[in-house]
This record gives sequence, C-alpha cells and structure tokens, in this order.
Amino acid sequence: MVWLDFRTMQPCDSVGVNYLRIMRIHTAAALAAIALFSACVSPKKYSELQSSYDTSVQRAEALKVEAERARISASESDAQKAKALADLDKAIKDTTALGVESRKIQRAYRDLNSNYEYALQNNSRLVQQNLTENKTMLERMEGLAVRLAAKEDSLKREQDRLTGLEEALKLREQRVAELQSLISRKDSAAAYLRQRLADALLGFKDRGLTVSMRNGQVYVSLDNRLMFASGSWEVQPDGSSALSELAKVLNENKDLKIAVEGHTDSDEFNGKTAVKDNWDLSVMRATSVVKILVKQGVKPQRVQAAGRGEHLPVAPNDYPDGKAKNRRTEIIITPNLGELAELIQG
Repeated sequence: MVWLDFRTMQPCDSVGVNYLRIMRIHTAAALAAIALFSACVSPKKYSELQSSYDTSVQRAEALKVEAERARISASESDAQKAKALADLDKAIKDTTALGVESRKIQRAYRDLNSNYEYALQNNSRLVQQNLTENKTMLERMEGLAVRLAAKEDSLKREQDRLTGLEEALKLREQRVAELQSLISRKDSAAAYLRQRLADALLGFKDRGLTVSMRNGQVYVSLDNRLMFASGSWEVQPDGSSALSELAKVLNENKDLKIAVEGHTDSDEFNGKTAVKDNWDLSVMRATSVVKILVKQGVKPQRVQAAGRGEHLPVAPNDYPDGKAKNRRTEIIITPNLGELAELIQG
C-alpha cells in the first residue's frame, strides 16, 4: 500500500505513514479539545490545553524531524539494498560461471582420474618391463666393465713392455753411438797407422811391398821378391830391413795385435826335411818373420804366425804373374778391440 503525504500529496514510505498517523491523531485530539472546551473551560484549563497543544505540536515537529531522518536512512537502505541486489546478481552470474568452470574441472578431474587408473593398472607391467630392461642393461654394463678392466690391464702390460723396450732401445742406441764412436776412433787410428806404415816403408813400395786397410785392419803385404828365395824360409836382407822399419812403428803402438800369414802358389813343394809341402813352407816363412819382429822389440804375446799354403790365393795360378802375387807374406795389424768387445757384451 502506498501512502500520500497530506502536505505534498506525494507517496511516502512506511516511516512517513507512521508520521502522518501520529500527526492526525494529535491534530484531531487538539481540535476536539479546543472545540469541546473553547466555550466552557476556564482560562486555567484553557492554558493547560494550550500548553498540551503546543507540546503536541513540538512533539509532532520532533517526530517530523525523526521521520525525515528515518526517510533518509530508508533511502540509504534502499540504495544499499539496490547495491546488494546488484552484487547479488553479479554473484549469481559469477557463481554460474564458476559452476561452468567447476564442471569443466570436474570433467578434467574425471579424465585425469581415469588416466591415472589406467596408468595404475598398467604400472606393474611397465615396472616389470623396466626391471627386465634394467637388469639386461646392468648385465651388459658389468660385462663391458670386466672387458674394459681386462683391456686396461692388457694396455698397462703393453705400456710397461713398450716402456721397457723404449728404455732398452735408448740404452742400445746409446751403446750403438758409443760403438760407432769407438769404431770411428779405431778406424781413424787404423788409417793413421796405415799412413804411418806407408810412410815408414815408402822405400820398399816399388819392391813388392804394399800397405792397405780392410775391415778396420791394416794389411802389410810383402811378396817373395823382397822376402824369400824360391823354396827357402830364410828372410833376405832387404826383407829384414823392411821388417825392422815395420817393427819401429809397431813398437810405437803397444795395443796393436799382429798376425803373420805365409802364402804360396799352387806349385807343388817336395821337401826332404821336416818341411814337406806348401803348407809347411808357408808356416815356416811366417815363423821366420815373427822371429825377426820379436828380435826387433815386438813382444811375442802380441804376435802369432800362421800358414795358409796355396789355399788363399789373390790371383789365378794359371799364369806366372798370378803365381808371383800369390807367393807373399801378409802382416795383419789389428787395433785392440777389448773396449769394443766390452761394449758389445755389455
């Protein structure tokens, strides 16, 4: 029901209705009192009534103010109500949206739960498969580890062997270098000795004496024109002179080893003494040379005599020139190779 303000004839709310009711009651009572007592009441009573009326008016005014405040409060309440309704409408919309989202989430959850259940059901099979694969892989890795360890041991042994070989090679290279140095010194010494002998025996060069060097040894070759008469093993004077000069050089070098070899041609020798053939003759001639060298100061420990007979010719025995070359005495001079032998054996 809508009430009208009797002053403004506008609709008013429930607070205004209450206010109008109160005003009508007080106004009616006042008018009735005035009408009833205006003619017959005493001035004192009238004064009381007037005072009551004024009080009622004041009360009415106070109620009016109170009603205005109530109206304002009601207006504010309506605004809050409208805002609350708007908030409620928004909340309803939000709730609807949240409901849609919630249903989506629930569907996703159901799908996820279904997938989880499927994964859970297949988990045992997958775990067993993984365990089998892992076991196989572990066995392969263990096998590879064993093979790798064996390879490492083999490589370590091979490395140790190679290291040993490398060290041995270094020692051998060092020894080879020392040997080469020693051989070089020996060759130099032999070359010097050859030159020294050649110079000392220069006067016999055109009389059947030659000095050469082969394999680090010095060869002094004297043919029979200088040394012996045919069939004899006694050294001739010119041969003795050559041997004296040779002994001088040999005595300058105390570490030289001397071998004297006698050689004949292939003509048969028929001796009537203890010397019966070419072999005996070659030995006797070598011994005669050795005795002269020893007599000239060469220590006998350094000298040895050997007979080769006709078995080591330097030329064919088919012609006289070849036979003359084969009838010879060779003095082979060798440097002391003790140091060289020590290096080789060491």
